[in-house]
Amino acid sequence: MASLRVTFGLCLLIIALSEVTSRRQARVTLRESGYEGVVVALEDDLPVSLCQELLIGLEESLQAASTTISTATRSWASLRSVSVVVPRSWTPSVCPLLLGITEAENESWDTANIRVTTAQHPRHGMKPWTQQSQGCGKQGDFIRVAHHLLRQNTSLYNGRLLAHEWLRYRYGVFEEVGEVGNPFHPPHYRAPNAEWKPNACGNQNIFESSKSTCDPKDLGCDLDVTQEDNPSLTSSFMAFPQIPSIKHATSAPHGRTQPSKPTPSLALNLKPGEHDTVSQVYDSSLSHIPGSYDGLLALSLPLILSPLLPASCTTGSLDVTELCDEGNHDQFVPTRHNLACDGKSVWEVMRASEDFQDSSNSEGRAVDSLVSLRYVHPRNKRIVLLVDDTNVMNSQKRWDFMRKAVRKVVAYDIPDGFRVGLVVFDSKSKVKHHLSALVDSDIREKVGSSLPRNPSVVGETQRCLLCGLKTSLDLLKKNGGSHGGNIILVTGGSSTLSEHDKHKAQLMLQDAGVTLNLVIYPLIDRFPHPGSNLEYVTATSGGQSFIIPDEGIGEDSRVGMYYGLLDALYYAVGNVAGWRGLPVKIHEAEHPGGLSGKSEGSFLVDPSLNSNINFAIFFYDVGHVGNVVHLISPHNQVIDTSNMQSEDGNMNMIKVQLSGSQVTPGLWRYSVDNKADSHQGLFIQVTSKPYLPQYGHSSQVEVRGWTNHPTGEVNATDISMPLAIFAEVLSGTGPVEGARVTANLTRLGLASNGTLHKPQEIVLVDNGLLGPDMTQGDGVYSRFVPNLITGKFSVTIYVEGTIGQYSFARHVRLGVLNVISSTPTVDAIPPARVVDLRMSFLPGTPNQISFTWTAPGNDFDYGTADRYMVKVGPTPDLENGEYSYLEDWPSPLESSTIQQHALEWTKYDSVSYVGIYAVDEERNTPSLSNLVTVFIPAPPTTTASPSLFYQSVYTSNTSEVRDGSATLLASGPNLKLIIIIVAGIVGVLVIGGIAYCACASQKPKKNKKANEVPPTFNGQVVIPDEKKFTDRTDSSESIKKEFMSPVESWSASQLLSSHQENKRGSMSARSDGTSDHSDSTKKSYAGFSANNDFYGSPNHFQYTHGMYPESYPPPSTDSYPTPTEGYPTPTEVYPPEGYPISSETRSYVSSPPSESFLSVSCDLIPGTHGPPGYSAYPGYDATLRSGKVPPPIPPKPKVMYSPEPYPFDSQDSSSGSPSIAGAEKRVRNVTMV
Repeated sequence: MASLRVTFGLCLLIIALSEVTSRRQARVTLRESGYEGVVVALEDDLPVSLCQELLIGLEESLQAASTTISTATRSWASLRSVSVVVPRSWTPSVCPLLLGITEAENESWDTANIRVTTAQHPRHGMKPWTQQSQGCGKQGDFIRVAHHLLRQNTSLYNGRLLAHEWLRYRYGVFEEVGEVGNPFHPPHYRAPNAEWKPNACGNQNIFESSKSTCDPKDLGCDLDVTQEDNPSLTSSFMAFPQIPSIKHATSAPHGRTQPSKPTPSLALNLKPGEHDTVSQVYDSSLSHIPGSYDGLLALSLPLILSPLLPASCTTGSLDVTELCDEGNHDQFVPTRHNLACDGKSVWEVMRASEDFQDSSNSEGRAVDSLVSLRYVHPRNKRIVLLVDDTNVMNSQKRWDFMRKAVRKVVAYDIPDGFRVGLVVFDSKSKVKHHLSALVDSDIREKVGSSLPRNPSVVGETQRCLLCGLKTSLDLLKKNGGSHGGNIILVTGGSSTLSEHDKHKAQLMLQDAGVTLNLVIYPLIDRFPHPGSNLEYVTATSGGQSFIIPDEGIGEDSRVGMYYGLLDALYYAVGNVAGWRGLPVKIHEAEHPGGLSGKSEGSFLVDPSLNSNINFAIFFYDVGHVGNVVHLISPHNQVIDTSNMQSEDGNMNMIKVQLSGSQVTPGLWRYSVDNKADSHQGLFIQVTSKPYLPQYGHSSQVEVRGWTNHPTGEVNATDISMPLAIFAEVLSGTGPVEGARVTANLTRLGLASNGTLHKPQEIVLVDNGLLGPDMTQGDGVYSRFVPNLITGKFSVTIYVEGTIGQYSFARHVRLGVLNVISSTPTVDAIPPARVVDLRMSFLPGTPNQISFTWTAPGNDFDYGTADRYMVKVGPTPDLENGEYSYLEDWPSPLESSTIQQHALEWTKYDSVSYVGIYAVDEERNTPSLSNLVTVFIPAPPTTTASPSLFYQSVYTSNTSEVRDGSATLLASGPNLKLIIIIVAGIVGVLVIGGIAYCACASQKPKKNKKANEVPPTFNGQVVIPDEKKFTDRTDSSESIKKEFMSPVESWSASQLLSSHQENKRGSMSARSDGTSDHSDSTKKSYAGFSANNDFYGSPNHFQYTHGMYPESYPPPSTDSYPTPTEGYPTPTEVYPPEGYPISSETRSYVSSPPSESFLSVSCDLIPGTHGPPGYSAYPGYDATLRSGKVPPPIPPKPKVMYSPEPYPFDSQDSSSGSPSIAGAEKRVRNVTMV
């Protein structure tokens, strides 16, 4: 038995050692249903004391994840080989699991698929999470997990969480369950039958625990779904990765209590009492094997021990391990996956992945989910600088700038420990310096000074680029390994490459696993064409291209060309070293010469920076920098740097270093004497020393940029793949929210008039509106770029943000973009999709609701769309099901503006679904928005009607209501009683009419004297304060001439004409008869605007806002207009704006208007022109004052309104009441006096 154990252990040892020596693939690939080349990286500052414990937890979690992935994908995929990059301080002497560790090839933190961090994420905590910036069906950026999770004795549970994130990362799928507090993807949703249901995808109806007591309408009410309540629930794994719960999945088969002895993570569901058998076999088989191999041996144990396990271990109970497919997927539940993937199931999206286009990865095949791990230390990078020295460089200052730039980047920018070599080429290639580790300043000086003093005389056409690539690859192979490395190629001229050489270069780089970064110096073509074979080779190898335009002036060159080369080399090295190894660039600015004596500027220093700040001035000639170089601290302390300057003529640089207590966070300023010529200038650059783990990583600011076109080629004609620019802004592991992030897109070359192209500024946003930003508040800022034209473009991203009380500034430069075709001249770009439509009830109202959304724009999220289309229907299928359109919605506002529309909803006790989309002038449309549900229970019959601005004119429903048994439940008022009441009212009206006619027939006789004033005006007016108007100069004669009897002078035609004039002069309506919606729909996320303006449809409100005259039924044409403004009335009695309005005209409101209702306006007050016979005085001044008063005003009949149609009922103008038919709509303002 002992010999059997020895043989068993030796076999496992051989298997483990063979796994350790396996080599990493060039990239992650799926081969025969197993992923190879997966990279996991642990952060450098993780303590050595956690080494063994973390690696054991990682091994167990990866094995459990592989088995779960295999089950979820129906054996289409699993994890097969994983390389784990551990901190260099972790050695086999302190961590036995690392016995046999090797050097990494190209694996690093920046290229890792899974990254284990020191700190927890501020939002996700220790759980793994995936950054997805590319949308549905696109691979994510990376998976991050806090190391705390791996220290928990929950390997099976950890594996399920990692598997869940791997599916998101690899296939571009999303959660199929609601999120607590998310109004767009709530935990519960209202189904068409008005019931609240869990917002999740499952193979059956999902039941919540009976113990749940929270209200499903509450966004804070989380789902309480357990395996006990859903014993047959098997999907979706993208909704419930935690089922079975932690208590069922926390224990590994052999409880891990001592980190020195790992335990196998069996991907099985073992019942209680079965653990001991497995543990005994495991312990007995490994008892004699050194502990350093335990973790590796444990990975093979499930496969070897499977015959020894009982049958229940392989079957187990039902767990949620499957994915929703077309058979059980509900495309209308409001999950994040449905919104991002247009209702497609996870299986539909996953099947479209490139991984499964190969028939070798098919469903149902037997899959070995065993994971092999290879531990590696991060290798110090190897870089070969490959420099073109043909005669294209033998012009102006090109070669001089080249030598200075190479010296500077080697001396200051490349991190310590990197191995750097140098090769030059013309018609052949030559090694100028072999790979050497940059360990001190002497080595850096030797390598940086290796370029010859003068370039060769070989012509550009004889250049042999492949010769230089082959020599560089041989140099990398001889010095440090046969695989991996980096080449930075600097070449000038046309930089062309034939198709034959293009394919050959691709194969050479691919076979060697080498990344190429390209610097075209200088770009001679003044009107460059997009794309080149050399740039394509660079992109396919994983590198980027940078271009420096030629800035020659006669026999000279501008210093801007030198600084451009420095900048390009800086970012090329950054692509190799990563952001943590490079000096942090805080500020850079060009100060042209010949303008003024001083060049001034400012830069921000934040606490996340190192305590050493370098202030550098780059010049063409040292005489261009005057004697005064001052730095002003945030406390206004002026620092004279005369004794702090370090001048380096070999690099055309003056450097000032601030360190220690001199470095104060805040806004610094500088003042430099600029004596440069008009065609030259000075460049100011401020940097901080690179990141150091011991300095405190948690406060470090990281800025990274990229596009959705990794090859750098953009076909702007294909509007389905528009250019998107991304920028990630992090502080430690957490996102920086609220930063201002802009991308400057500059076309290279010259415009037709010979001037440089002006940069186009693109403001990037982190709003989560899917166009293209996927998640709000994740620190990834992005934006589509429409309307591109053919050409080469450079992209620079600028970031300004705040951490705590301090501000910071950063910027990064991306590689060259080649737009190979322009955007079509015919507008084919649709508006952005609305994905944040929300509905809320207006407070204090029974059935008034408000819709809120972000204005989408005209071309994507730029500009202003033409109009909205709003669909409503009884089912969520608003494309193929029953639906209609809601009318009278506001016009779109400018993109990114919050819009709001309020209306009265009269459909009770049934669920309605509402969606919206915008239309541009060319009728381009996006997809329908997210849907919102509207459900309003019918109000109780005993509930008092809400207080309105007007007396309700709706007809009461007097029809009998019966239940299914035809029993009378309710009926209207008694018919006889109604007849009696109506007859009484009619009788009163008849008697009143007769009395009125009798009084009217007794008219006073007219005064026969032409010069006499009517008796009404023959006495002094009695003023309440007994004051007399002694300054009035007009006589009774003038009054007689100025005023005529209103009864005698007003004809019906004149009254109608006057009324129409007043209508045309209304200040509520625009001249074009339309409404201006811009002000009343500008809302904020926090709530309504100060004046509570809402949009109302004429179908919904009798009174609406005064800005929208079309929202009102017209008044009766039988009513009299009010007297004009400007009567000569005493200021002590009447208001200065005109004659007082009678109470019958003003009394439309019995109480102050409520904020819950619309502010409405009224145009009953006439304009500046009075009715005929009441012509207004030309002015209201002292010459019009007198002791006499104007003639009496005829009594005005009350304005009566005919009943309006019930909301949502169609209005037929042809059959409407006389007061409505054929008349224009009116606006009333109840707040007017």
